[in-house]
Amino acid sequence: MAQSRIKNEIVQTIDLGCLKTFVGLLKFKINDMKKLFLATTLLMSSMIFGQLHIDTFYQNKNEFLIYSIVKEFDSLPQEVLNTKVKNWGSTNFVNMSEVLVGETKEQLVFNYISKSFYTKTLGMVTTRSWYIRMVVQIKDNKIKISMYDDGNCFWPGSYSGGVSVPATSARLYKIADYFGKKGTCMKMYNGGLQDFKSSCLHTVDDLVLSIKSNTENKDKDGWR
Repeated sequence: MAQSRIKNEIVQTIDLGCLKTFVGLLKFKINDMKKLFLATTLLMSSMIFGQLHIDTFYQNKNEFLIYSIVKEFDSLPQEVLNTKVKNWGSTNFVNMSEVLVGETKEQLVFNYISKSFYTKTLGMVTTRSWYIRMVVQIKDNKIKISMYDDGNCFWPGSYSGGVSVPATSARLYKIADYFGKKGTCMKMYNGGLQDFKSSCLHTVDDLVLSIKSNTENKDKDGWR
């Protein structure tokens, strides 16, 4: 009887020890799973959302204004500046007659297509052609250049791997639509949006440089 009682106590002790060990392992696994879930969530967030914010992309998001700047020049009246801007446009755009959509002595409006914006999905790059409205306001000795997001171009439909993608009408979307509720864009758009804005800034710089070079670098016959 004594041996049987001792045996039962040993079995109960072993069972209790095993139970404690199991509970400990279970707690460890639960904590481990929580940490793993948190790390995965943070990783996915960093993969999905980039650093570009809508207020960084737009100078005025309510007006879809990407960039605006005033540039001053010495001894260049309004009429001369107007001509210089149009001369720049004729060399910068192949179809100047179609791109120049508004013209007065105080203001020139260009509407052109940029192919700098792209998206990345599973390593595949898709170019998104986009309209930019460039407004150049002109006064004596100064101009104001404003670059506006004028919406997407027409995107034709496609069919691949049994999946049909319908065509997208022109100007259905603005760049603002690529930013989330918190104003942050998804990482798949981040690089394309940065390149798109850089392209706008480059166009502005190119115009200003053209005006300055036409003014400062002339030979004896009046040519550059």
